[in-house]
Amino acid sequence: MSRLRASAGYSLVEILVVLTILTLAGAMFARALASVHRLDPMVDETSLASEQARIVIESMRNRPFAQVFALYNDDPADDPGGPGTAPGSGFDVPGLVAPPGSATVGRVQFPSPGPALRESADDEGLGMPRDLDGDGQVDGNDHSGDYIILPVRIRLEWSPGPKATRNRALLVYTMLSGL
Repeated sequence: MSRLRASAGYSLVEILVVLTILTLAGAMFARALASVHRLDPMVDETSLASEQARIVIESMRNRPFAQVFALYNDDPADDPGGPGTAPGSGFDVPGLVAPPGSATVGRVQFPSPGPALRESADDEGLGMPRDLDGDGQVDGNDHSGDYIILPVRIRLEWSPGPKATRNRALLVYTMLSGL
């Protein structure tokens, strides 16, 4: 009968081993939750940035294609409605703060800066150089008036939230076409 009683219960050593394993598992779970909590503000910021990039791209698609470059480049002098009437290249993102030295969080970037759109621009991220007017040649001429495809980069950079230590950035690439 004493053999039956000994096998029916757990020893103190077995209980201590189980408690130790449960304590370690609980500590690892708490650490994982703390890590997720630290990442949460960064995920929220990135979501805000990507949503605003999507909104800017959709607004570009809703404009007359032949005017997109003039509406969203850095030069206000070529705005279709007169100087300073276009959205321009910079935009803000509600909920995000532009980094020091920058006026806006977001910026629309084309293959070449300023009022000229050149096929010969060297920009690997935008797949340049590239034939933008469909004539079969890549040249150094200004194609801001005759492009049929338009590579676009949306760059967003913002100052970190209270738990981050460096500026955050998001790049979005797209190709617009009037075809």
